[in-house]
Amino acid sequence: MILTARLVLPISGPPLPNGGLVIQDGLIRAVEQAPALRRDFPGEPYEALGDAVLLPGLVNAHTHLELTGLQGRLPLGRSFSEWLLAFLKLRPDLDRAFYAASSREGAAASLRSGVTCVADITASGASLAPLKALGLRGIVFQEILGPDPEQAEERLGAAEAALRDLQAEATGSLLSVGLSPHAPYSMSEALLQRCADLLRRTQLRATTHLAESPDEATYIGLGLGPLATDLLPAVGRRAPSHRVCGESPTALLARVGLLSEQMLAAHAVQVGNSDLELLKGHAVALALCPRSNHHLRVGTAPLPRYLAARLRVGLGTDSLASNETLSLWDEMRFALTAYGETVTPTRLLTMATRGGAAALGMADEIGSLEPGKRADLIAVGLDRLDDDDPYGSMLRHASEKSVILTMVDGKILHRG
Repeated sequence: MILTARLVLPISGPPLPNGGLVIQDGLIRAVEQAPALRRDFPGEPYEALGDAVLLPGLVNAHTHLELTGLQGRLPLGRSFSEWLLAFLKLRPDLDRAFYAASSREGAAASLRSGVTCVADITASGASLAPLKALGLRGIVFQEILGPDPEQAEERLGAAEAALRDLQAEATGSLLSVGLSPHAPYSMSEALLQRCADLLRRTQLRATTHLAESPDEATYIGLGLGPLATDLLPAVGRRAPSHRVCGESPTALLARVGLLSEQMLAAHAVQVGNSDLELLKGHAVALALCPRSNHHLRVGTAPLPRYLAARLRVGLGTDSLASNETLSLWDEMRFALTAYGETVTPTRLLTMATRGGAAALGMADEIGSLEPGKRADLIAVGLDRLDDDDPYGSMLRHASEKSVILTMVDGKILHRG
C-alpha cells in the first residue's frame, strides 16, 4: 500500500512535502516524495490523502483507561491528598462492570484521537480486552499496592497470579504485560523490595507514580503531612511502613532496587538535583502528565532539565479521574502554554511519538516513520497548515476530529 499526503512528518527527519509511505506486511518499506513512490512501486495499491499530514501514531505513556467513567466525579483544583481521599471513598463502589465499560470507552476514545500505543495501568485487569479487540499496541501494567508489611507476600502472590492471567489474555495481540508498583507512599517497604526482586527475576517492564506531589515528598522524607494524618487512618494504619530517614521518594526507590532501565516513572514533579542524578544513573524513563498535575495542584515537572539530561521522556494523559480528556493533542497544547518558550512544539510532538516509544522500550519498532519500523501511523487533516511551521500548526489546530486515519501494524483501525 502507498499512502501519500500534503506533508509527511517522519519525526526522525525533516518534514517531507508531497510525501508518502510504502507499507508492506505491517512494515514501512520506503518514505519518499509521492512521485518517486508511484514510479518505484508501480504495483502497489495507492491512496492519496490530500490536504493531510502523515506522522507516527501517538503514544500515551501513562493512563488508567479503567477509570474513564470517573470523569467529573472527583474534586479537581484542590489538594492532591483531598483528591486521593475522595477517590478511596469512591473506589469500593466500582465493580467489574464499571471497569469494563470504562476501559472500552477509554480505549475507543484513545484510538479516535490518534493514539496507537498505550502504557495503561489496571487494577482490575479489565483494560486488556478492549485494547486487544481494537488492535492497539502497548503495555498493560498490573497494579499492586499495600501499606501493610505483613501482607506483602500475599499482595505479591496475588499480583503474580494476575500477571499470569494478563499474559495469557494478551496472546495473539500487540500487547505485552508489566508490573506497576503503585507509588512509594502507598506501599510498604517490604512490598517495594519484593516487587524489585520480582522485576529482577522476570525482567518485566514496570511503571510507578513517583514524586507526584509535595505531600508525597513530606510523607516519605519526614513521615508527616496530610498523607500521614489523613491517608494512613483511612487505610487502617497508624504509622508509616517505610524507614523514615529524610529520603526523597526517588531515593527510597533507588535504595530498595526499583530504579532501572525497565522502569517508567510517571509524573516526577518533586525532583531535586540528587534525584535527577539517580534517575539518570539508573536510565529511568519518564512519563509526564502536565494537565493532571495542574488539576491536582502538585506543581510542574522540570521538563527542560529532563531534556537537558537526555532522559527518555514521554507524555501521558493520566486518567479522567484527574483530567478532562484522553487527548494527547490537548495535553501538548496545555504543555506548550505551561512551559512557554522553554519547550517547542517540535519537542512536544516528538515526546508524544518517538519519546513515548523510547520510554516504553519500543523505539526500535515505532515512534517515527522510517523504513524498517512497524507501520503505526496517523493522518491528520488540517485546513490551516502552515508549511513554514508544521509542528506549530499541528499543536494549534489538530484534535480528535482532525484524525482521518489511524493505522497500527499496517492495519487501518479507524477512519474519521
